[in-house]
Amino acid sequence: MWPFGKSTERRLQDAIKYDATLGKYKLEVKVSKKVAVVTGEVPDQGAIETIKSVAQGINGVQSVDTSGVKVAAPQEAQPAQSLPAAAIPAAAETTNEGAASSAPATAPTTPYATPTTDPSTRAKAAYQKIRAEASLANNPLDVLQKGTTIVLRGAVDSEAEHAKAKELAMSVEGVTGVDVSGLQVIAHASELNDTDDDGDVVYTVKSGDTLSHIALHYYGDAGKTSYMKIAEANGIADANKIQVGQQLKIPGTTKGPEVVA
Repeated sequence: MWPFGKSTERRLQDAIKYDATLGKYKLEVKVSKKVAVVTGEVPDQGAIETIKSVAQGINGVQSVDTSGVKVAAPQEAQPAQSLPAAAIPAAAETTNEGAASSAPATAPTTPYATPTTDPSTRAKAAYQKIRAEASLANNPLDVLQKGTTIVLRGAVDSEAEHAKAKELAMSVEGVTGVDVSGLQVIAHASELNDTDDDGDVVYTVKSGDTLSHIALHYYGDAGKTSYMKIAEANGIADANKIQVGQQLKIPGTTKGPEVVA
């Protein structure tokens, strides 16, 4: 659970609720082994494509399964009510010149349409540009879209990378602004991308490590409250007993590695 203290699953759930289109639908979201599984009902195929775009912009999601998302059946048009014979106008009237005239026919209405435009195309393009940039490729970044604004959330290693990410997002055609209020600068941010199948940050214990040292590394605090958070998340009964090579979940990481010199 990197910079925001949230797992991949929770961040994807938030992103879908945040989306102007998808937020209106009742969708269930699960993420396991880096696969996002979305179920529910949407009105058209375009919404399914939007789900895929939003999910692919979430760091830690490698593939998206929308087989459980159903497209709602179109509503049938209501049959027209019959009118009394006297109220039914004649189909045509003959004028003095003998030409037939009639009221314009009403065009048939289609009760259901299937949009094909994916409203998250700008976010998808921004994500691709950011991931193609070598200095940003390994940083934990979510790329969202709100209207014509790209929203960047996560962490980068330096102010230069922060500026680069904003520049790349702004270069996408049709983007009018970039929101970087949720994009942090954290030393060694790429370490926050070392996650397990649930999207939680993991740390591999090295020789000489203690839980206090690891807590200081991630939280900037070596106190009991911090290191016991790690112990409880990993089922460690004795905080003094950890083994070299052991992988530890780091819950609720909000500051990132080595924030303390």
